[in-house]
Amino acid sequence: MHVERVQGDYIEPEIVDLEDGSGCVFRLHESDISEDGVKPLASLLTEQARRWAPRPASAPRGPVIPVRWERIPNPPDRFRIVVEDGPEYITYTVASPLLSQRAADYLSRLDTERSPHWQRVPLGYHNGDTEPSS
Repeated sequence: MHVERVQGDYIEPEIVDLEDGSGCVFRLHESDISEDGVKPLASLLTEQARRWAPRPASAPRGPVIPVRWERIPNPPDRFRIVVEDGPEYITYTVASPLLSQRAADYLSRLDTERSPHWQRVPLGYHNGDTEPSS
């Protein structure tokens, strides 16, 4: 997973799927993500992606899973970005200096809209070791 910090004229946050199916690019304007937020967000999204895979085109769409991006001020030093991936929701909690409220709102909407096209997978799935969990 990649995070791109776009400079210049404002663009709304977007998630772009890579053509080779290897992941996504989260494109965020420089006013929506700090320089310090790019690397930890990319690392978190990469780790989170290991738990998910695209549903096959022939498979029925899955349920809508609400995804929330929440910002908190002044987190403890050890905490900058975390994810809680529950059975019925996903919540990303981000230190407010790293991500704007506007970006958090957009990413919440975009991730929720994309959720029926993804499925949870067991550890090792991306190594070809196991089958998806549907």
